[in-house]
Amino acid sequence: MTTPATILVTGAAGGLAGTVVRRLAEHHQLVGADPRPLPRGKDFPGEFHVVDYTHRRMAEIFRSRKIDILLHLGRVPVSARVRSSERYQTNVLGTKSLLDLCRKYRVKRAVVLSTFHVYGAHPHNPGHLVEDDPLRASQTFPELRDAVEMDHLARMFLLQNSGTEVVVLRPANIIGPTIQNTVSQLLRSEVCPVLMGYDPLLQFIHEADLSHAIELCIENRLTGVYNVAGEGVVSYRKALELAGSRSFPVPHFLVYGAMGALSRVRLSLPKHLVDFYRYSAVVSDDTFRRDSGYLPRFSTQDALRSLRSIRSVVEPPHSQA
Repeated sequence: MTTPATILVTGAAGGLAGTVVRRLAEHHQLVGADPRPLPRGKDFPGEFHVVDYTHRRMAEIFRSRKIDILLHLGRVPVSARVRSSERYQTNVLGTKSLLDLCRKYRVKRAVVLSTFHVYGAHPHNPGHLVEDDPLRASQTFPELRDAVEMDHLARMFLLQNSGTEVVVLRPANIIGPTIQNTVSQLLRSEVCPVLMGYDPLLQFIHEADLSHAIELCIENRLTGVYNVAGEGVVSYRKALELAGSRSFPVPHFLVYGAMGALSRVRLSLPKHLVDFYRYSAVVSDDTFRRDSGYLPRFSTQDALRSLRSIRSVVEPPHSQA
């Protein structure tokens, strides 16, 4: 039987958090924190604080609420409409501050949501990226430096602090009805850009499956770095077909120069993700499945087909990538 715990959920105003906390609230006491307010019409099943992760008020939350578990969903993606300095403040300095508070207040467990983007997309990537493969994303696109640094901070904390059980999750492309990240918005578009001559393999994970994976990290005594994905892979063009979108061919050597024009007709590919639509970056989550018993409940094809009926909803400007 699950032992009730007090869980601090960061990024609590985001779509993914809404899915996760509905499951956790059945067994645990939840405290939410986010630099953003909750969207209109959305509630949180516990107390909610609008607070920067580096603010001294965070220490008071840790101290007074006696936090047992940190669930850090608060990473700001590159696509968020914020300055790079603000993104760095939240992702790197904010994560460091939260982990320091975990050490100070003897938090039992920390689950940190990273992203598979930290591996980077390269023509010489292995068929399946495993957790020990190098994180090369920032070598090609400096915009991803803060994501790589955040992942590194969590891994260093894992190695240096035996008093806190730490899990770093690197999910594949997250899609679902409440997710407003770049790939979900792209696939919901009537027309999507396709780089001529390229059709990479892509992985997806439905938000419900990721929520289940996070729950397994909290309920089981897992420690380590884990990739997590849905079932199967599909080519980019097949993904568009399943999601009900039509392709719009763009020469890859013109894509950076054409970004301004494409964005005006809502067909833009973020610069830091262009290589992910040229080269495959497929992760293996065999280790996570073995250690946690995780099995995805949505096939990749079903998850993509579900996007056909999803209409865009209003989300705060920071949504998970």
